[in-house]
Amino acid sequence: MRTERNKDGTWNVWMNRTEYRELPRQAHSDLAEIALRLMGDSGLRVAEVLDVTPNDISRRTDGRHYKLEVTSGKDTTGEHAHGKQRETWLPIDLEARINRYVQDDDNDIGPNDPVVQRSKRTLQGWVDRAADAAADATGDDDYRRVSSHDLRRCWAHHLLVEEGVSPRIVMALGGWSSYDAIEPYLAAPSEENIIKSMSEVSL
Repeated sequence: MRTERNKDGTWNVWMNRTEYRELPRQAHSDLAEIALRLMGDSGLRVAEVLDVTPNDISRRTDGRHYKLEVTSGKDTTGEHAHGKQRETWLPIDLEARINRYVQDDDNDIGPNDPVVQRSKRTLQGWVDRAADAAADATGDDDYRRVSSHDLRRCWAHHLLVEEGVSPRIVMALGGWSSYDAIEPYLAAPSEENIIKSMSEVSL
């Protein structure tokens, strides 16, 4: 795990996927796990998580994978009166997790109802709670520096640096309007990534 202190005393944290997965594993409830995974596995911002409804989820053209429509994403250009719309990737197992939660009659969620009916502050608290539990479980106190935004950072960094996904695809999925906008989500590649990449080239 790599951490970087900001001037205001907050931290930026970069986790590999193994480190990240400890967070939803430590979530205190099914709904908290879903919320954390929407940020860390689909790249949603906290406010975007609160807008997700069952009707926003649909199959992709291959009939197997899923997409999640973000209807009121952050718009830094000022071009969209009600937020920017995009479609992001929804992992198959996360779709199944959400579907089971929605189908539970005790949760009383209709097709157009938000899945996560909580406040932004509550979601941030869930991240803090899972991060503290992860620190206790692993002995790695860097988890205590993790914020909700670090989950989105982890998602973007994994795709761009560790998996080599095209920046244009990541920009489209994450709702960034330019490469400059995603540059802060990058960090130095891991030792494992360097070895894997460089061992495959001829020098």
